[in-house]
Amino acid sequence: MAKKYKYFSADFETTVYKGQVRTEVWAVGCVELFTEDVTIHHSLPEFYDYLIAQDCNVCCYFHNLKFDGAFWLSFLLEVLQMKQSLLFETSTERNPQWIDKKKMQNNTFQYVISDMGQWYSITIKTHNHYIELRDSLKLLPFSVKKIGESFKTKHKKLEMKYEGFRYAGCEITDKEQEYIKNDVLVVKEALEFMFKEGHNKLTIGSCCLSEYKKIMGKDDYDMFFPDMTTVEIDSNKHRYDNADAYIRKSYKGGWCYVVKGKENQLKYNGITADVNSLYPSMMSSESGNYYPVGKPMFWTGNYIPEE
Repeated sequence: MAKKYKYFSADFETTVYKGQVRTEVWAVGCVELFTEDVTIHHSLPEFYDYLIAQDCNVCCYFHNLKFDGAFWLSFLLEVLQMKQSLLFETSTERNPQWIDKKKMQNNTFQYVISDMGQWYSITIKTHNHYIELRDSLKLLPFSVKKIGESFKTKHKKLEMKYEGFRYAGCEITDKEQEYIKNDVLVVKEALEFMFKEGHNKLTIGSCCLSEYKKIMGKDDYDMFFPDMTTVEIDSNKHRYDNADAYIRKSYKGGWCYVVKGKENQLKYNGITADVNSLYPSMMSSESGNYYPVGKPMFWTGNYIPEE
């Protein structure tokens, strides 16, 4: 049976003032989903104690975990002196391998950060409960202000002067409290909408895929999109022993190079052009391209088979 979770929206306010030599969290806003009971804490340790006091598993969303998560990791490692729940037999500095979540020991943590610097989650095990910190920006990929406009939330993002002498434990003015409350309430309302629609996965991409699988049906999906790790190939011919490993690097995209004969030349009045993604236009039927489905066919030689 799955253990009970409480879901929260939270946000850090950190110090910004002239002459500062260190940065710290001076306020934390937090609200449980499907309530409007916002709590404001004066420091990260105080907020951590609040999460522990829930006496159950907690999932807490931060809008831009890459920023807030840096404070969390510093707190876990330097203040609490927690250990990472690594599999030391297979882990390396650049490629950490984590112990299965169910086997995590108390006072340990693990995280999901891609090699491209994308932060997804931090999971802490303490007092026989899990505290999972997620990035709501991966589920709602736009600013808090835009979220309020797009979801027509009851609460809206307010304005506050960020720069000023503040510190953990300092007095939080009524105006600052109102700003902090609205920030977490806007994200909370949007998360509630997503949860009601069944979209509670880690990223908007995984939510879309889940919805697509429901529409298509399991049998058809498995036929069109088989598990490529189970498709074995001749490693002597293709260097890899399964189809997934063979095509995996293609997901990284293309590469840029200088056209032969144009190197070491000065160019003037040029332009640069880029696009966010060519995948949608190339995958559309209007492009004339065929989307690859089913199991792949392998061959060697400088030709393309007719079938």
